[in-house]
Amino acid sequence: MSPELTTILMIASLFILLAGFPLAFNLGTVGLVFGLLTTGQAYLYMIPMRVVNGILSQYIIAAVPLFIFMGTMMQTSGVAERAFHILNRWMSGINGGLALATIVLAMLFAATTGVVGASETAIGLLVVPPMLQAKYSKSLASGCVCAGGTLGILIPPSIMLILYAPMAGVSVIQMFSGAVIPGILLGTFYIIYVLVVTWFKPEMGPKLPTEEQLNFFTKESLILGLKYLLPPISLIVLVLGSIFVGFASPTEAGAVGSIGAILLGLIYRRLTWKEFRENCFVTIRVTSMIIFIAVAASMFTGAFLGAGCGDVITNFLKGLGLGPWGIFITMLLIILFLGMFIDWIGILMIIVPIFSPMLMSLGFDPLWVGLVVCTSLQISFLTPPFAYSIFYLKGINVGLELPEMYKGIVPFVGLQVLVVILIIVFPQLCLWLPKVLAN
Repeated sequence: MSPELTTILMIASLFILLAGFPLAFNLGTVGLVFGLLTTGQAYLYMIPMRVVNGILSQYIIAAVPLFIFMGTMMQTSGVAERAFHILNRWMSGINGGLALATIVLAMLFAATTGVVGASETAIGLLVVPPMLQAKYSKSLASGCVCAGGTLGILIPPSIMLILYAPMAGVSVIQMFSGAVIPGILLGTFYIIYVLVVTWFKPEMGPKLPTEEQLNFFTKESLILGLKYLLPPISLIVLVLGSIFVGFASPTEAGAVGSIGAILLGLIYRRLTWKEFRENCFVTIRVTSMIIFIAVAASMFTGAFLGAGCGDVITNFLKGLGLGPWGIFITMLLIILFLGMFIDWIGILMIIVPIFSPMLMSLGFDPLWVGLVVCTSLQISFLTPPFAYSIFYLKGINVGLELPEMYKGIVPFVGLQVLVVILIIVFPQLCLWLPKVLAN
C-alpha cells in the first residue's frame, strides 16, 4: 500500500469512525489496523516503546492531575460564589454588570484550573439563573458563560499548555508566561464587547436595582473585597508566581495549589469528606481520559508517520507553492476545521508530531507557534457541530436553548479569531513576557 493511499484511508477512517466511537477508541483502532497493514508485527513492539518513551514519560505530566484536582477543589470550596457576590455588587450599577462580573469571574477561575468543563459548569450554575432573573438576553448570557469558560484552557495553569510543551520540545514555563497576555487580551475584548452592546441595547443587560449595588470606594466594599477576593488571588499569585520566578516547577506548584485549594475549602467550611472523595474521583476520571487519548493518539501517529504519511503531508503542503506563511496559515485552517469534530486533546496528539517538525524546518519560532496553535484551539470549544463549551452549558440545564447559545457565541468566536490574528501579526504579544522572565 502506497503512503499516499494510506494517508487518504487513515484520515477518511478517522472521520468515519467519529460518528459512532469515542475518540480514544477511534484513534487506537485506526492506528492498530493500519500499523499492522503497513508495518506488520513490528508495529506491536513499537506501541509500548512509544508509550513508555513518549509524552507520558515526561515528569511535567504529573502536573496534570494536580491542577485538575486544584480546579475541582476550587469549584466546591465556595470561592466562586463569594467572588461573584462581590463582583456582581460592584458592577451592578452599569449596563451588562452581571455579564461583566461573569467574564471577570471566568478569568479568575481560569487561573485556578486548567480545564474548561470544571470552570464553565461552576460558573454557569452560579451566574445564569440571576442573569435570567434580571431579564438579560439569553444569547448574551450563554455567550459570556461559554466564551468565559474557554479561558480555562488558555490562561495558565492550562492542561493544554502542559501537554503541548513536551511534544513540541518547548518549556512549559515559557508556554505559561507566553499565554498570559493572549488570555488577558481575550478577556478584555469580551468585556469591551459587553460594554458596547449593552450601551447601544440596554435591554440586553439591564442594571440591577439600586439596593443591590455597592460603591467600590467604601469601607464595606474594601472588607468584602479582601474577604472574598484576596484568598483566591493570593493562591493564583503563589502558584503562578512561584513558577515564573523559578522557585518551583509546574508540578511542584500544582501540589502547592492543590493544598491551598483544600485549605480554602476548610476556611470557608465547605469541604466535607464526601466532596473531597468525589473531587479525587473526578480528577482520576479526567486524567484517565487524557491518558487513554494520549496512548491512542500515539498509536495513530506511530502508524501514520511509520507509513510515510507525514512526508506525504509535508510534500503536499510544500508543493502548493504557498511559501512558509501560506503553509502556516493552511495548518491553522486545518486545526480550526478539526476543532469542529475532534476534542482538542486528540488534535494536539495528532497534529503536533506531524506539523511541528515541518514548521521548525521553515524557520518559525517553536514557542510562538505553540502559543498561536493553543490560542486557535480555544476556538474549537465554540465552533459547531461539536462545540464542547455549548454542550457543557446545555448539560447543566439552566434554562437556555441551543439556538440561543449558538447565536450568543458568534461574536465571541469573532473576538477569538481577532486575537489569533493579533498574535500572528504582533508576535511580541506572546513572546515579550517569556523574554522578560528569562532575563
